[in-house]
Amino acid sequence: MTPFTASAEELARLVAAVPALPVARLRALAAEARAVGEAATPPVATLATALAAALERYAEGAAPLAGWVLVAQAGELLARAAAAPGAMAASALAAAAFELDSLAAPAATAARPPAAAPDVPLTSLRRRT
Repeated sequence: MTPFTASAEELARLVAAVPALPVARLRALAAEARAVGEAATPPVATLATALAAALERYAEGAAPLAGWVLVAQAGELLARAAAAPGAMAASALAAAAFELDSLAAPAATAARPPAAAPDVPLTSLRRRT
């Protein structure tokens, strides 16, 4: 049993408490995920970092509650990957990290795409009758 196995089981149990997630416990679980990531191989570390960031977003109330199942699944995957280093496909770990990253709200400072300019001058357009 890895150090994160108990935490992964707790994440799964917290599904029942989704509307009122315990903020202090979420921050502690995020710290545990970061600690697992620091001692892990790069693919596992990427998932651990993404899980920690997602838990922090939930603690801040900045993530959709409907996505908690992804967090619980990622916690279980992280526990299995930490228990058997190298046994988990890197693509599966990357996919789980991507799912967690998708729970983040778009950055408010993200550049917006430029407005589409007409490719014909407006003065040359005529109404057909």
